[in-house]
Amino acid sequence: MNRYRLLALLCATAYLVGCSGSKEVPRGPVKGRVTLSGKPLAGATIVFENKALGVAQSTTLDDDGKYEFMTYAAAGLPAGSYKVTISSGRFMQPGEEIPKFGPGTKVGATPPPKKAPTSIPDKYAKIESSGLSADVKAGDNQPFDFDLKP
Repeated sequence: MNRYRLLALLCATAYLVGCSGSKEVPRGPVKGRVTLSGKPLAGATIVFENKALGVAQSTTLDDDGKYEFMTYAAAGLPAGSYKVTISSGRFMQPGEEIPKFGPGTKVGATPPPKKAPTSIPDKYAKIESSGLSADVKAGDNQPFDFDLKP
């Protein structure tokens, strides 16, 4: 009987220690629009990174250059100062499929993209040279819009 009491006491202690240490991190919504010389930038990838918080999130711009960060936990990102990069690469979107090859397709050939990617200056793809940043506050934030220059 003492063995079961000890086991129950250990389980209760582990439960209380595990649950008491969790703190909700204040978050703020992060969305906006990216343009290149005033024109919407579609299909590119935007990354928000904060090394101090250990956070790096990315998402793909829609056809109008708009983006919004959503995570499994909630909308937005933890409050803090972020460095921002934007590159031509993109992620597959929900509902998209990997292109299938037909008969006569050469091995190693890649299918043409649905939409030709816009040429984004290389400096925007590197955290050291992008010059883009955002201060995310807990609660409401104004949209984080970026107009890139060639």
